[in-house]
Amino acid sequence: MSRAAPKYSLIADQLLREIQAGKLPVGALLPTESELMRAYGVSRHTVRNAVQDLKSRGVAASRQGQGSRVISDRPAAGFVERIQSISELVAFAQETRRELVDSGFVDADEELARKLGCAPGRRLLRVKMIRYSIDPSSEPVAFLTFFMDALFETAIEAFSTQQRSAAEIISEQFGYEIGSVTQTVWADALGDEAAGLLGEKPGGPALVIERDYAVSPDSAPHMTVTSVCAAHNVRIVSRFTTPNRT
Repeated sequence: MSRAAPKYSLIADQLLREIQAGKLPVGALLPTESELMRAYGVSRHTVRNAVQDLKSRGVAASRQGQGSRVISDRPAAGFVERIQSISELVAFAQETRRELVDSGFVDADEELARKLGCAPGRRLLRVKMIRYSIDPSSEPVAFLTFFMDALFETAIEAFSTQQRSAAEIISEQFGYEIGSVTQTVWADALGDEAAGLLGEKPGGPALVIERDYAVSPDSAPHMTVTSVCAAHNVRIVSRFTTPNRT
């Protein structure tokens, strides 16, 4: 027996049909969360999942304070990540889920010590996780490796059970605010561990996204997270604008 699609997916499908029929043309704002809640008789959580589903298909995008807008009437293949600010990075984590693979302590080598601004040999916490989209039946999106101070060990359970960003959890539990995030993206080949967890062949093309979280642009990162994705399964979309001139 086939499993019924979740409500948010059905709502996303209906909105996509309206987009493709021209009722919600490219450039138009999607209905607000309140309007969608009233129209479909569902919770805010379900509505947010439906909008995120559209964003993951590449047909909608959000900007802080401006709602969600239709950007295409053709779904894109794979997982699409559109993050333009720290607040959107935090929101992105709220719209995905993580599964713990392994955790333990390691001693910082010279490279990791330089990145985190600590002495070589410093005891660090390493956490490995798999990221999925919110769809319960989704395939793995990324293999995540976290490095952070060993004192953050008590946050590991929350990483798996709470649908929030790890940086947000660290901020709440230990007071390390998210004042700066440095992102580096490069191409690589899938290693054996990442390939096995992502269901891909070792040596296949990979996209690696590294994010370093710090309290301020001038302070050393207190956490670094590396995401390894199969290159065919993810796209990173950025938007650059010229500030308004007065």
